[in-house]
Order: sequence, then structure tokens, then C-alpha cells
Amino acid sequence: MNVATQPCLLRVGARRFGDAPALLGPGDRLTFRELDHRVSERARTLTTIASPGVWMALKAAHSIDGLIEFLALLRAGFRVLLVNPTQPEAPLRLLMTRNRIGRLLDPDGDPLPDRGGAGRSLPGAETLAFVNEAPCTGILTSGSTGVPKVAVHSYRNHVLSAAGSATVMPLEPGDRYLLSLPWFHVAGVAVLFRCLLGGAALVIGGRPEDPEFLRDLRISHVSMVEAQFRRLLGRQAPLPRLRGVLLGGGPVQPTLLRSARDRGLPAWMTYGLTEMSSQVIAHGPDGRARLLPHRECRIAGDGEILVRGDTLFLGYLEDGRVVPATDADGWFHTRDLGYWDEGMFQVLGRRDHQFISGGENVQPERIEDVLHRHPAIAQAVVVPRADAEFGQRPVAFLDATGEIEHDALRTWLRQYLNAWELPVAFHPLPRSEDMKIRRADLVALAARGTP
Repeated sequence: MNVATQPCLLRVGARRFGDAPALLGPGDRLTFRELDHRVSERARTLTTIASPGVWMALKAAHSIDGLIEFLALLRAGFRVLLVNPTQPEAPLRLLMTRNRIGRLLDPDGDPLPDRGGAGRSLPGAETLAFVNEAPCTGILTSGSTGVPKVAVHSYRNHVLSAAGSATVMPLEPGDRYLLSLPWFHVAGVAVLFRCLLGGAALVIGGRPEDPEFLRDLRISHVSMVEAQFRRLLGRQAPLPRLRGVLLGGGPVQPTLLRSARDRGLPAWMTYGLTEMSSQVIAHGPDGRARLLPHRECRIAGDGEILVRGDTLFLGYLEDGRVVPATDADGWFHTRDLGYWDEGMFQVLGRRDHQFISGGENVQPERIEDVLHRHPAIAQAVVVPRADAEFGQRPVAFLDATGEIEHDALRTWLRQYLNAWELPVAFHPLPRSEDMKIRRADLVALAARGTP
């Protein structure tokens, strides 16, 4: 019986794109052909440490060596769990033990010894065709709870995610895509696969909010979150001529999108999730929403967003087994609430963020949307705090561009919010290294009363 497979994008790229740049980093430049060779050489060493098909954990260092290690692990036939290089050792080891992941590799640590070809001979040992339904990568996703899950994807999931993205933002040899997001998250992995598919160069190093860096490195495409986008637009220097800006990680203030349009930046907003291998829906500069190929999306009767399709992950890794996470019809329940409205796709917020205050339902994202309209507020996150009289009350964490008088802010909010939606306290929004907002941490801070 023939088994359906997906060819290795890097090997295909080495043949199609040859001497086009594939990886650019500080003081380093690799063509597709050179990258393919380096990955094969590294895979030869990796085949000496374990048998193909087992899980390996990899500290996803933001470096050329880190990316080569990842591609080499895939080529050696391993399943790869990508982890934050700064993740504490104890919980990581516990996660590995529970899921029977035997080894942790660190590209920036002590390298594996090169045994001079002692591993199985190549190219026979190279994995150049990936079985469509076989586990390939594991990506940690904590959602809003802070409890990590391992979302397992096939190689085909990542390839078709890239193919769908290319229908709205195509890449070609000569393009340069800045890897500005951590690639232990699905958004970073998606950028790598988009570049391999289209023949674009992946650029390591530099900050997306630095217009001089973007111009000097001739960056053509970049993915970023709202905070990075805001900083880029806030710079006084002339903006670079980017061909594509992909915005994810949550809603983006309309004023920022208008500013980008006025200054000639083609910004795409996206709705996506780890379980769908990144993007699902893209809003173009024209404001129209597009459901990307290889995905399906529908709104359930209660407003929940359901998704399925060829980019849907295989399931969660539990005790070393991949457990599917769909209903009987193959739909994944996102826990996000949303709706379609005249060509626009609106996300209201997370079902599990909603709480009750004095008998009234409170959707934190609605309060955040109002706070984002205030001229002195760059970012806002609202969480519940226990209250003896009302059960729970909203507390707001703010990233403000200047001093805000709290009583004046409440007076301003009363124009737009119900009484039960008014925050009872305001705190500075803590900064996280990977730019993720962890509501569980903010709930704990709100309970203490002070950050």
C-alpha cells in the first residue's frame, strides 16, 4: 500500500533556488544549496544518538545554528518538541518525562561530538519524504490557563499552512523575511516554512521596529505583534518599503491600521491559532477578510469559532501518545467567540475569559477595546478580581504613553461602558520577554492588589 508523503521543502528548494540566499544572519549567509548541505552534515551526527521516530526536545535558539539543528533533526527522522531556551529546567524535565521525550538538545550549549561518519550512511538515512499523518513537531501552547500543552503537527500541516499564506502574501527568491517572532511558537515556525516554500531568505537578528535595520538589510516581509508595530510607526525616521506586514497575536487598534495605510505599509491582520498551524483568516489592507485555502471555519450557534481542515494539528501529546482534540465531525472548538459581518471577521474574545460580576456577564475584550480608544493607552488587558459583594470585578493592566489620572479615566469610560464593566483598579502592564500576555499571571497580580 502506498503511503502519502510530503517532500522535504529544503531539498526541493536546494534544487529549485540553488544559490539564492536562504538564511542571513550576523556575519553569515547561506544559500539554499549550502543550507541543504549543512543540514545533511548535521543530520549525519544526529543519527548516532537515537533511532528515528522518537521525540527530541530542542531549545529553539534564535540563531542560524538553532535553525540548522531543527531542520537536521527533521531530516534525521526525529519528532521535535520546540522549547523556549529560557524555560526553567525543572518543569521542562517534568514535561519531557511525562511525554517520554528522552533528550534535550541545546544548539548554543556543548555540541554533540562529530563521530566522523559513524552514524548510518547518508543519503539513505535522510528523511526527504514525510508521511502526511505522522507526527513531526511539538509546539507548547498554554492558552489562557498557563498550563502547557504540546500541540503535535505533521510536516504536511506546516507546508499547507505556508501554501495558504502564499495566496495572500506570496514570496519569491530575492525576498527577505525577518524572523522577528520566537520560533518556538507556531508563528515563527510558519515563517520558516513560508520562506522554504517560496524561496525567500530568512533573516536572523535585528528588531522589526527599527526602520534603519529594515532598510539596511533590505527586509521585504515581517511578522509582528501590535506592540512592535506601534513602535515602528512611532519612529520619526522614514519607514522602509515593506511589501508585506503580517500582524497577529490579537486585535490591532484601528488607528494603527489607518496610520500604516497612510504611510504606505501593506498590513495584514490575521486570526490564527497554534492548533491550526498559524493563520486561518487574513484581513487585507482593504479591510476584507479571506479564509485561507486548506482551512474551514464556521460559527457555532453559541458564537464559538470552530475550525478544521488540512492545517489542523494531529492532537495533543499526552503520556507519549497523540490524542485528537476534535468533535465527532472533525471540528476543533477554539473557545474563541466571533462572527462574520459584511466581509469582516470579528473576534469578540475568549469564552474562558468571560466572568460574572453582580449577575452580569463581563467580556474582558470588550472593555479592552474601549480602553484602546483612549489616546494615552497603547495596550490594555482586563482580568477579574474576587469581590465579596459582586463575586468578581474587572481590573485593568495598562501600557500607557503618558500619565493617566484614574478618576478622569473612569469618567471617560462611563461614556462607553456599563457600570459593572468599569475597572475597579488600574495597574501598569508587566512586560514579558516573549511578548505573550499571560492572563493567569495577571489574575494573580490583581488578587494581590498591586503588581
